[in-house]
Amino acid sequence: MNWDSLAITQLLARWRQGEVSARDRIIEALYPLLMSQARMRLLRISPGSLSLSATDLAHETYLRLSEQRSDFANRSHFLAITAQTLRRVLANLLRDRKAYKRGGEDEIISLADIDLEQSSNESTSLDLAELLQSLEYLERRDPIAASVIELRFFGGLSAAEAAESLGIGVATANRHFAFARAWLLRRHTA
Repeated sequence: MNWDSLAITQLLARWRQGEVSARDRIIEALYPLLMSQARMRLLRISPGSLSLSATDLAHETYLRLSEQRSDFANRSHFLAITAQTLRRVLANLLRDRKAYKRGGEDEIISLADIDLEQSSNESTSLDLAELLQSLEYLERRDPIAASVIELRFFGGLSAAEAAESLGIGVATANRHFAFARAWLLRRHTA
């Protein structure tokens, strides 16, 4: 089912007012996107390295979203919160896994994977735990740049969608993205 941004925004307003059926209709509309993002994140991390399916990741993300009862302003805001929640679910999973399996292998990702719209030949990679830790540091230094990376990598949003979600122009989002990506490269190749 294809839902436009206005329909989602209206349903989010009804959910905010306590209408449970509106929440169910939002999930029906956006669940395929959530599944796609979960699948893409797991494939990009390191196929088969985590004992978590895309369905499990999507369900856990959904459960956390439904518990939030946040005042989602519109579709873009909902997708931004979804990206943030997906990131936290993965971070908690990695933290739990490292506590359980000390010295286990890290989930490796390529920094080229952070730019979903361009292919790159660079071979610089880091483990997901390092990326999450670096994003926490970057959030304190440049919250917009960290948000752009979070939206693009964890949320799978395009540059235009990330810009809309943050209330900034596409060119500004691209500048923050370029800075954050370069900063991550420099931090993990030094």
